[in-house]
Amino acid sequence: CDAPCHCGIIPAMYTLLFVDDHPLYREGMRRALTDAMPELRIVLASGTVSALEVLAAEPDIDLCLSDFQLPDGDGLMLLGHVARQHPTVARGLLCGAPDPAMARQATVLGCVACLSKDRDIASLGEALRKLFDGGSVYDVEPAAVMAVVALSDKRKEILRLAAKGLSNKEISALLGISERTVKDHWSYIFEQMGVSNRTEAVSQALRERLL
Repeated sequence: CDAPCHCGIIPAMYTLLFVDDHPLYREGMRRALTDAMPELRIVLASGTVSALEVLAAEPDIDLCLSDFQLPDGDGLMLLGHVARQHPTVARGLLCGAPDPAMARQATVLGCVACLSKDRDIASLGEALRKLFDGGSVYDVEPAAVMAVVALSDKRKEILRLAAKGLSNKEISALLGISERTVKDHWSYIFEQMGVSNRTEAVSQALRERLL
């Protein structure tokens, strides 16, 4: 109904696509947010494929908010697809344990939010209202997006060789340094980029087109 003054129903002002693979949590979130924000219309999806199908069918979605862990990819991968296929839709993460590296990747994708599931409904509602007003909300501070740029040429070369699939032993032979030195370089790279292993470091550098 579009006449709140006659029937007491507030027409939806915003539409949220909420993507999460847990049906009970998904439905519980829909009910709680609908009660807290009568002006909000919520559409649900369980993963990447279903979310993209919803976006193709629903032209009026304002915000896509996704969990990070999905059954057919991850939330950042989904939000990258949304950015390319539906650039007018705002994007964000709502996940159990957001960290600075995840927040950094979200900023690279142009996301407006990286929220924690630890928020209660009232707090989440406040964040959503800020997002719908054109703001951004990050529950963790993003690590430096371009941290890899500050790496030395040798450390960048180690990243490039690792991206080609070379082992530490092969990298040490090509660069004329010991394998122990290669490992020491990796320790610095991990610290500088805010990651915990070489797979994450290479993935981030490739994703940010820095190699």
